[in-house]
Amino acid sequence: MSVDRPHDVALEIAVWEALQHVIDPEPGISLLDLGLVQSVAVTDGRAIIELALTTPFCPLVDVMEHMVRAAALDVPGIRDAEVRLVDGPWKPPAAAPWRRWLDETMPP
Repeated sequence: MSVDRPHDVALEIAVWEALQHVIDPEPGISLLDLGLVQSVAVTDGRAIIELALTTPFCPLVDVMEHMVRAAALDVPGIRDAEVRLVDGPWKPPAAAPWRRWLDETMPP
């Protein structure tokens, strides 16, 4: 029998807030505004962040993973951070400030 440890909601909120400042280098828009951060879970000072990519062969994946991990580790109380890439197609939020950029760079 295993006992699940509770998530630290206050630290999870702090990590989400820190990730708002992580900018995708290509469009210059927050990963949160792009809808790329799928989840944040914190247990015992360890953050696990699930990250989607706009394309399966994103050339900036290493850079984005590093930026996300660094932002999480900057949060007081976070001692370790893991970024997990999630499979499946990225679905952009319906209303976001980057919509014009997406429409201009990705033809119909």
